[in-house]
Amino acid sequence: MIAIKIGYNTYVMENEKAVQLLALLEGAEVYENKYHRGVDGKDSFYTHHVYANEDNFTMELIPTTKYQLAKLAGKPPKD
Repeated sequence: MIAIKIGYNTYVMENEKAVQLLALLEGAEVYENKYHRGVDGKDSFYTHHVYANEDNFTMELIPTTKYQLAKLAGKPPKD
């Protein structure tokens, strides 16, 4: 299994699917909208941006035993 971290989330999937996903992400651009607070009586607004992907993801090989133990542990409780 391979764990792929995209942004703040990490996803686990079979090796073949992970390779496919990374191939798709390699050609993707990043879309971001940014909030700007109004100052001096002006209205707040958003700007929208599209730019080159700067490899905003990482991947890690997860050994089978580690994957199985993590799966048994399940979703962690919320604090």
